[in-house]
Amino acid sequence: MALALQSFKTSLSWTPFFRTLLPATFFLAPALPRISNWSIQSLLELFPSIVLAVPKKKVSHSRKGMRASNKGLKDKQNIVACPGCGSPKLAHHFCKTCYSEITRRWKAENRTPEL
Repeated sequence: MALALQSFKTSLSWTPFFRTLLPATFFLAPALPRISNWSIQSLLELFPSIVLAVPKKKVSHSRKGMRASNKGLKDKQNIVACPGCGSPKLAHHFCKTCYSEITRRWKAENRTPEL
């Protein structure tokens, strides 16, 4: 490829007409690697990271608020009364007061020696 460009450059050197049409960097540009040899890293070298993901305009306070409107806390809909003690608890979860009472009893039973 480089040899073909070199012979092309020497053949056009006598013609000033072609020099005005083609930029000088065309003759001095290195040969690009084959497309099969390209990788993500080589493509990232062509495009700096600053160019890739940059917003075109500033996001206004209104638009930012509209986008964040769904992030607010939601009310719990699954609060029920514990059948054992009557305190509020989440459905399908243990009641904190009943659980702590049961664990205290188990620990007390395990501490006493069985003689």
